Amino acid sequence: MIKDEKFDLILLLLVSILLSIYLFFYTYIISLDGAFQYIPIAKDFASGFFRKALSHNQQPLYPLIIAFISRWVSDFELAGKLVSSFFGILIIFPVYFLGKRIFDEKIAFLSTLLLAIHPYIRRFSADVLKESTYLFFFATAIWFAWRTIQSEKRYPYLFIPLFSVLAYLVRPDGIEVLLVVFFYVLFVKKFDNTGKKGAVILLLLLSSFVLFLPYLIHLRESTGTWTLSRAKSFSGLLGLGVTSAEVSFTYKILFSLKKLNLEIFTRFHPVYIILLIIGLLKGIFSRLKTGERFLLSFCALHYVVLFLFVLNMTEWGEGGTIRAGQFSGRFVLPLLLISIYWVGGGFLVIYHWVYKKLKANPLLIRWGPERKSIIVLVSLLILMLGIVLPKTLKPQRYERLAEKWAGIWIKNQSGKGATIFTNMPRVAYYADGSCEYFNFEKEPLDQVHAGMVNKKASYLVIRGEESNNLNTAAEPIRKCFVEAMRYEKKGMERIIVYQRAQ
Repeated sequence: MIKDEKFDLILLLLVSILLSIYLFFYTYIISLDGAFQYIPIAKDFASGFFRKALSHNQQPLYPLIIAFISRWVSDFELAGKLVSSFFGILIIFPVYFLGKRIFDEKIAFLSTLLLAIHPYIRRFSADVLKESTYLFFFATAIWFAWRTIQSEKRYPYLFIPLFSVLAYLVRPDGIEVLLVVFFYVLFVKKFDNTGKKGAVILLLLLSSFVLFLPYLIHLRESTGTWTLSRAKSFSGLLGLGVTSAEVSFTYKILFSLKKLNLEIFTRFHPVYIILLIIGLLKGIFSRLKTGERFLLSFCALHYVVLFLFVLNMTEWGEGGTIRAGQFSGRFVLPLLLISIYWVGGGFLVIYHWVYKKLKANPLLIRWGPERKSIIVLVSLLILMLGIVLPKTLKPQRYERLAEKWAGIWIKNQSGKGATIFTNMPRVAYYADGSCEYFNFEKEPLDQVHAGMVNKKASYLVIRGEESNNLNTAAEPIRKCFVEAMRYEKKGMERIIVYQRAQ
């Protein structure tokens, strides 16, 4: 928050780069989504199987970029992490310039800094996950849209769908940018004459059809219905598929609201929630700017979309038994990105309050106003960093590193393509083989052994606590397995690799 904007941007970029590099090396093992959703699609793209790649239940842009980068790096996991880190670093620019345009340089700097150090924003950007890529395109689309709406030029409206479709091809939620822009052009934006509004709407429609329609037609031809993605149909998104006589509709609504709000509270961080409330109240009491209302429309739309998603994707059973496993906290991150400016505004309110209380303090009386201001600001930032950074810098999945070692060992022993019986799919991923999932609590050991014989599988990989099932099994069954390798280290789960006796 120095008077020199270039210095501010360099400082933000440096913070973003350093945190990304640190977490890049301390994210020890790939995410399940990365291993079994994005990497397989990227491999299909890299191999030229475009039709197959487009048949997966994921939007194609993130895996396509991974496939492109994989031409210059050693493996797809590394390529995926590089893509996520790259966009996770660059996200500071659209966030900063959007904040500067709607608020001012101070709030833009503080908000971008708070976003850059946020635990989930930062950690997801060091993993094979599409969140940082999506948020970068999403933030860029919002920034360009608001810049265009503020101007009186018509032709930039042609490019709003371009940025929106880039976000959409990473996650279907990216279409929200276009929906909000259409709403603003139709009902909020004032033009010099009616003909200009009509021309802008025509440009938006023309560009949208050209950019969105090819992929939507592909989805229509491959799924048999009009849909935004293979995972989200229009009727499903609206909750039209929610049917369960055992659970009342009122209960479903209340549960969905509770589930969504708990995820928001968990992902935001309690300190960010407090600052957000303060910043919003400040904006409301001082009358929200037009740009703030523009951002709030995104918040409202995305909240409704998430609510309908939870409502539709929750499995309602008899007696109120419910399962909402398909809803991830990662889905609420766009709300964090949009609302981060009020978090920064709340921080600024606290700063002014503390400065007012301390400016007459005897310890600071000999300093000038500018130096006092810097001391208070730096002290509050250090306090904020002390609260947030420990969670941000926490190593990712260190306790599961033995799964990677076990998979690599099997690959070295048997080569690619081994069939592995395990309830840890990442072992099969690192072995470059196939996973036959089993559950020791439901499947007896003799049944597992019979399945291995049928599949001609040589390896059984289990956690240490599950090995008791082998030790208590009947003697003939125990003789069917030989312990081939064991991994155990402080802070990690114990992994045992058994080889089936031939």
